[in-house]
Amino acid sequence: MDYKNIYIIGIGGCASSAIGEFLNNQGLIVSGSDMSEKKELHDLIKKGITVHFGHKKENLYTNGKPDIVLYTPAIIALNPNNPELLEAKAQGIKTESWEEFIGDFLKKQGNIGITVSGSEGKGTTAGILTAILAGTQFDPLSILGAKIKNIKDSNDSNIYIGEGKTYILEGDEYNRNFLHYHPDINVMINFDYEHPETYKNFDEYSQAFADFFNEMSGKKKLILRATEKIVNFVNTYTFSNITWFGYPEEIRKSTISGEIYIIENHRVTEKGNTFTLRKTDSSFQADFMIPALPGYIALNGTGAIIAALEVGMTADVINKNLQNFKGMVRRFDLYKTNENGVFITDYGHSPGAVGYILKEIRELFPDKKVHLIFQPHLFSRTYNFFNEFVDELAKADTISILDIYPARENIAHWSTKVNSQMLTDQVLLRNPNVTFAGQAKDIVKNMENVIDANEVTCFIGAGDMDQYYEGLLHKFGCKPWF
Repeated sequence: MDYKNIYIIGIGGCASSAIGEFLNNQGLIVSGSDMSEKKELHDLIKKGITVHFGHKKENLYTNGKPDIVLYTPAIIALNPNNPELLEAKAQGIKTESWEEFIGDFLKKQGNIGITVSGSEGKGTTAGILTAILAGTQFDPLSILGAKIKNIKDSNDSNIYIGEGKTYILEGDEYNRNFLHYHPDINVMINFDYEHPETYKNFDEYSQAFADFFNEMSGKKKLILRATEKIVNFVNTYTFSNITWFGYPEEIRKSTISGEIYIIENHRVTEKGNTFTLRKTDSSFQADFMIPALPGYIALNGTGAIIAALEVGMTADVINKNLQNFKGMVRRFDLYKTNENGVFITDYGHSPGAVGYILKEIRELFPDKKVHLIFQPHLFSRTYNFFNEFVDELAKADTISILDIYPARENIAHWSTKVNSQMLTDQVLLRNPNVTFAGQAKDIVKNMENVIDANEVTCFIGAGDMDQYYEGLLHKFGCKPWF
């Protein structure tokens, strides 16, 4: 690597923390900053990385003048005049987004690149694929925005540093970040309009994915679920070397040809998912078991399985390694309460995700009521999909809505246009059992006497409520499901 001393602005981000750990593992001097204190930052500090809480230009020189300053795109969105970024530019220090940096680094390595893109399911699919490839000749470097349970020394982590010739990344479409990546293989499970703060409409959104697919490297293999939207997208643009997969009804309704895998005999129990994967040309058939929930994890798993087959793994080894997958943190993360109830924590942040999650809960626990505690993520997303959120949230038995998590957005600009009280008022017209639940930091105080420990309580949101709801998990004696 050309650099020895690297500074990361926004080092506490979901994936930028993994970048920091990876660079530190490579023997480089790494330091960085973040707006506020969080658990992930203390994990980095324990590994010898200097972390500053808050952004000051003096922070850059913790270990002397850095060779390069990396940043998360959210930093610029939140404050284009970030003092550390301005200082780096004033001093002639090279600056890059971490996505640009890692994309260029991995391209130079020449390894087999695998990304997972789409509106939902990126982290889980990439996590399953990491578990499949770990310890094999394809032992990957995986840098994710989600933490894989027990992936490293029995610890949860969003990074796995293997010794093989593959890498796995989430193809994040926000800010067109994925255009910095040039994988050989890409998996896509879902395709719905997202990130209105980046794309004006679904056509712009689709064009970005087309650009990404066209700039892939090597074999440019696309592994795509045969949903109506994905099929229509492919028919609009010109792509080749596609492998399709889906349930029988999806395949029957689709105008697709070529290599096709069908998911059959799918069963969901409290122990996980079992299913048969069969190619329509009868050249492949195998049974698989994924010891994780919910039911839609079969789709994530199928995408990962086909990618593993594509790089050269056998079905027997894939199935064996799938048993090492213990789930993802905040991805339908299941707990049992001390009173026969269920707690679930999930990162879902779109109306579609809320709908999928509620549907899976109803199927797994048909005799229990569902209390949904929702923290909207981004004002722009809540504003653009307001009616869709109302439709999906109203389907729960009880709903508690926290303040919107602004992330990279300006609260003063947005709060009069859309806020959680407005969302609560509209859901109330559909379901009388909805309340505004205040700030995430007060979640224990506001929710401890509202939660029924005999029913299902589901925390959904990509914001910061995970920093606070641990107190509720402890109060209700929650233990991991698996």
